[in-house]
Amino acid sequence: MITIDEAKITIVTAFELKLSGAEFLCTLGLSNIARACNGIGPEDMPDKWRRKLDRWFWLFCVPCRGHDCRFTYDNDGTEAKFRAANDELRRNCLIMADATYKWYNPMRYVWRHRGKVVAWACREFGWDSWRRAYERAKAQGIVSCNSQFPASAGNAGGL
Repeated sequence: MITIDEAKITIVTAFELKLSGAEFLCTLGLSNIARACNGIGPEDMPDKWRRKLDRWFWLFCVPCRGHDCRFTYDNDGTEAKFRAANDELRRNCLIMADATYKWYNPMRYVWRHRGKVVAWACREFGWDSWRRAYERAKAQGIVSCNSQFPASAGNAGGL
């Protein structure tokens, strides 16, 4: 879980950089965003390892928070939505790298590659987490089958 201030930073950054899914984040409200975000890595990964990934991939915290929200609130359990969430993560990681480093800075390309690695890892190893997140959200009434947005969205915790 992240703080409400970190959730605000997530929304502001997403809109400033025109990240894919920024509007979706805004529909969730700050408290729902804070609740969904658990750091980089799957929920069943030990906190110690997720904290390490947060440090190693610090530039991608905002895109990964958006990805966590997709897992929690926009998950219909299908492979198509899973692929779409991972494609969005990849695009947003590349946008973050490009926004942080100018084209002539070699670090831009290092971080672009890292972003591709993060998205690849989610795509290749995240299916089980996607399915578990769907079953958990369905059981809690957070998502309903075939819904585009969470049943409990609204602007709870608003901006």
